[in-house]
Amino acid sequence: MPNFLSLMPGANWQHPNPQLQSAWKSTLIGFAVFPLVPSMGVLFILFAIFKTWQHCGREIVRQRLNWGFAILAPWLIVVSLWGIQPGDAALGLVNFLPFFALFAAYSTLIRSPEQLRQLAWMMMIPALPIALLGFLQLLGYGATVPIWGTPGYIFQMYPHGNPLGRMSAVFGHANPLAAYLQMVFMFTLGLFIDSYEQNTAKGDRGLKWKSPTLWWLASVLIICSLSLILTSSRAAWFGAVLSSLVFTIYQGWYWIVGIVTTIGTVVLSAAYAPVPLKEPLRSIVPRYFWARITDEMYPDRPQALTRMSQWKFAWNLTQARPVTGWGLQSFGSLYQEYSHFWLGYPHNLLLMLSSNLGIPATIVLCSLVGWVLAQSLLLFLNFPLQWRSERTIFFTYLVAFGGFIIFNITDVTALELRLNTYAWLILASMCGLVYRARSTS
Repeated sequence: MPNFLSLMPGANWQHPNPQLQSAWKSTLIGFAVFPLVPSMGVLFILFAIFKTWQHCGREIVRQRLNWGFAILAPWLIVVSLWGIQPGDAALGLVNFLPFFALFAAYSTLIRSPEQLRQLAWMMMIPALPIALLGFLQLLGYGATVPIWGTPGYIFQMYPHGNPLGRMSAVFGHANPLAAYLQMVFMFTLGLFIDSYEQNTAKGDRGLKWKSPTLWWLASVLIICSLSLILTSSRAAWFGAVLSSLVFTIYQGWYWIVGIVTTIGTVVLSAAYAPVPLKEPLRSIVPRYFWARITDEMYPDRPQALTRMSQWKFAWNLTQARPVTGWGLQSFGSLYQEYSHFWLGYPHNLLLMLSSNLGIPATIVLCSLVGWVLAQSLLLFLNFPLQWRSERTIFFTYLVAFGGFIIFNITDVTALELRLNTYAWLILASMCGLVYRARSTS
């Protein structure tokens, strides 16, 4: 395995503030192991959060955005007490309150574009062993690695995937793995374009394609793409294709846009075109794709397991309790009572939030996140000249967070520990640069 730090253009482990050096090193190590072994990675991440709060507590408190999260936190606790199952709702707060503190810490710790580049590499590295385990899994390999002396486990992998035939690797289910791989795909694509730009800027056009960094990133993209296909996640397929189009338009590579658009049109036509047209296309496009897109791969799916049924029920719950909601983690028991099927969430993040927490809390949370995205977009459009060489990396973070939101429109992977952590980390990273740009303007 290559020395990843040597592949990063101009990368180093140094933090602009020497007092936060240990926190930054702990962050990079933590996220390099976190997706593969969460119980180990979380220790490094918690240490980084603690050290940042210890050295920058006053600065964190001064940020008004953090006041918004601080005000929202007790409201979430109150509405949880009004839930139909206060105990479960209180446990559900773990998916929110600790991440407000994580956001506050990392939006202070991350203050330079070079940190974004290093962090993107660290988030990509564990995807390789995870993908390898996923390929072995589909061949029938399964394993549970327990945490010594406890009923917990370091990771668990089901033979032949979960659901059967769909790669899930160490994520327990195919959908969280697909969301993770989609995120890694976007970061890898962004790093590839960033490295391409770095090589082009050196002026030697003949040697840029001989760069080991570009070849390595291209290999990761191929592995990640194959793994994404084997998760059989329509949302992840759509996210990967859409992000590819976004990046190629950003670079002005319109001939690639044409190729991707043509392939996408052929596949969608094989799925949804009128019979005279789609039949010959279905002889070309593998059934694995068009049958999954149209859901013909699972023709006997009960109506209660369809997205529309879940969304309609969640919206009815929201209308019944628009202010306080029904409490965190309430959807599963309510939907089971209604449909006799157990589903832990309604496969839509906004509907989950509104039915669990009520409309006011959902609006406040979305407004706080939306403010960061709006300010990040403005920063991207008016990127400082001294950071111009890192503009693509910042754009990658915008695309990755956008992909996460789009994925959670048809699923809810935000409750998975690793994906939830990544989402808040990406948001905090962009916010940190917004803070830095404001302080230097």
